Amino acid sequence: MEVNVKVKSVFGAKMFALGVVIKIPVPKQTAKTSFQVTSGRAKYNPAIDCLVWKIRKFPGQTEPTMSAEIELISTMAEKKSWTRPPIQMEFQVPMFTASGLRVRFLKVWEKSGYNTVEWVRYITKAGSYEIRC
Repeated sequence: MEVNVKVKSVFGAKMFALGVVIKIPVPKQTAKTSFQVTSGRAKYNPAIDCLVWKIRKFPGQTEPTMSAEIELISTMAEKKSWTRPPIQMEFQVPMFTASGLRVRFLKVWEKSGYNTVEWVRYITKAGSYEIRC
């Protein structure tokens, strides 16, 4: 079995995603894997039957790729064919809002003397992001 994955970042070149984790499900009969990645690291996790590709810092306007060759064990017990579960992704993009939402004005009335800081932190974070093939 061969798996090829390309992930494209469409946000600006000066921005980057952090903690990108891509989980690609593989059949339970996986015996051996070999990988080639252009960014990050990939490994096979037999506990969850997934290829796990991790990219610590993913710059904008780039397209890293991962290619994997998977050797399967033939078994007589499994008679039904493997249905491909969805690919899962986790990521964060600091100082970016996918919706384009911006805070233009914020006023705080505080009687206790609390000093406010005029700063807003934007972050885009994946919840349960799944890709069905």
